[in-house]
Amino acid sequence: MLLHYHDVVIHEHDYETLEDKQWMNDTILAFHQEYLDRNVIPDSAKILLLRPGMVELIVHIQDVTYISSALPPNLNHYDALFIPVSDSRPHAGFSGSHWSLLVFLKRSHAFYYYDSMGESNIAAARLTARRMIAILGYANQPPRFIHMNTPHQANSADCGAYVIAITDNLVQRMISSSSSGLTVERLMHIEKSDIRAVKNVRKELRKLIQQLR
Repeated sequence: MLLHYHDVVIHEHDYETLEDKQWMNDTILAFHQEYLDRNVIPDSAKILLLRPGMVELIVHIQDVTYISSALPPNLNHYDALFIPVSDSRPHAGFSGSHWSLLVFLKRSHAFYYYDSMGESNIAAARLTARRMIAILGYANQPPRFIHMNTPHQANSADCGAYVIAITDNLVQRMISSSSSGLTVERLMHIEKSDIRAVKNVRKELRKLIQQLR
């Protein structure tokens, strides 16, 4: 074990996925979310970062009512839900090969889909959105699904770094008082210049893990 950070345990093989050209695993994404929850997002902000393992459960369980007790309480009270999406298969462990990001924004009653490989995960994202609609109780008024223009990754391994970089940028906008007057379109729009370089995302997470040991 390299680091035990609250609800996340990082082993050496998890840490190694932060090296350049390595596919980041779900433990690294969960660690990033845990750190944001505890150090960046204020208690007053109604932002929920759903962990990859929870999303996996939501997507693959046959009846979502069975997992209601495992879900965070009062999901409808949050202004924004960040939902990492993978293309993993049920009953195959964590078998995914690509990460993308789905964000539900309450004020616009819409899901925003960010995929650094275009439409690579769109089927999984739409399925995830349908599952979340059932959990949120919006079956009679389903939210829109909006496919956002997203900066493209340069290789097959950087999808997780893009999810982290986009999450960081959107969270900062949502908690910043200077962003309170932004339209929804501007709030959710992401340009490549808005986010950190993936190399820096990897480097900074490696440094953070070492500092927390």
